[in-house]
Amino acid sequence: MKPTILTQNNVCAFLGFIMALTILWSAKAEAKVDQINEVVPLEIKEGFEIIQEEILPLLELELTDLKTEPSITFINKYGEIVAEFYGEKSELEKKFKETFKKGKILTSYGKHEFYLIGEFN
Repeated sequence: MKPTILTQNNVCAFLGFIMALTILWSAKAEAKVDQINEVVPLEIKEGFEIIQEEILPLLELELTDLKTEPSITFINKYGEIVAEFYGEKSELEKKFKETFKKGKILTSYGKHEFYLIGEFN
C-alpha cells in the first residue's frame, strides 16, 4: 500500500482551514467598511465649523411663551386625540363655541382639561 496525502482526515482539515480563512477575511472586510463610514472628510468638518461659528450665533430664539402642554384636549370615543388647544380656556371657548358645545368634559388635571367629542344620546 502506498501512503497518500489525500486521506479523508487531511481533506476535511484542509477544507476547515479554508473556511476559517474565509471567515477571517470577511470579518476584516466588514470592519474596514465600518471604519470608512465613520470617517468624516476634513473639508466637510471645516465647513461645519464655519457654519457653527458664523451663522448659528446669529440665530436667537425666545421660547419662553411656548407652552409644552395643551390646555384643552378633545378625544373621540376610541381615546384618540382629535384636537389640542393651547392658551387660556376663556379665549378658546369664545373662538371655538361649536366645538365646546359638541364636547363633554371628562376630567381635568391642573389647568389641562380633557373633553369627549362626538354624538351623545
